[in-house]
Amino acid sequence: DAALDFASVAAGATATLTATVAGAAPGDLAVVTPPTEVAGVTWEARVSAADTVAVSAKNFTASAIDPASGTFRIAVIGGA
Repeated sequence: DAALDFASVAAGATATLTATVAGAAPGDLAVVTPPTEVAGVTWEARVSAADTVAVSAKNFTASAIDPASGTFRIAVIGGA
């Protein structure tokens, strides 16, 4: 889990923050669940470097959205 605080995400834009996840390795599968759903925003996670997961918020609306800060659930599944 990681406490993340996204700034306002412009209409049609994507914002990305990183979180430390011990043991995460490039090529592993990363999944994120936000603390609350945000209408018009989709979430994505990927392992961007060793022990680091990049979490992205994509705003699909025509207006800026400022997601609330909170604790995001992040799971990493290692490769075989």
